[in-house]
Amino acid sequence: MSMYKHTRQEAADMLWISTRSIDRYVKAWKLRAKKDGKVVYINSSDLDNLISWWAVNQEVIVEKSHIHNPFERKPIYSQSVEVDFPSNTKNALDEVYEDLRTEIKEKDIIIRELSVRVWRAEEIAKNSVSLIDFKKSQFLLEESKSNLNQSIIDLQSEKETLTWELKYQKTNNLILLISLIVLFAIAGTIFIIKI
Repeated sequence: MSMYKHTRQEAADMLWISTRSIDRYVKAWKLRAKKDGKVVYINSSDLDNLISWWAVNQEVIVEKSHIHNPFERKPIYSQSVEVDFPSNTKNALDEVYEDLRTEIKEKDIIIRELSVRVWRAEEIAKNSVSLIDFKKSQFLLEESKSNLNQSIIDLQSEKETLTWELKYQKTNNLILLISLIVLFAIAGTIFIIKI
């Protein structure tokens, strides 16, 4: 255990990160760890290597006015560099800041417009018919059209049949009427002859 003398919390405090980040480093094999009971200890040499790597690669630049803040916590691995910005640099930074604010406002407007467009598209999509339903309705419409055409053809043939039967019935009725008139005429003449 001599190489593993720092707990997860101590290692996290030394690296100025959370214990969950320590767990991620252990899983990624950036830090070796050993478990003793319920306590996890981190390899000291791995921890020192990581601290020294961060000290070289993580240089922090802050303004002079923020360095003397007694309540500010400073990571032990970072190197603070004091920079006293000249007034023209501050003006340039103010201009950059204002340009960025303007750009952010413009992008916010674009985002709002796109959000409205997305909302409208979602509303249209909610109220529209899906392609499958549209195809089904088209198929049903075509099927009903073909059924309607077939019904029209059937009704026309039935109409022709009924028209022919009506003509036949009219002809028969006319023949019957003429026959009755002839019979009444014959019967009338026979009756007159007998008298």
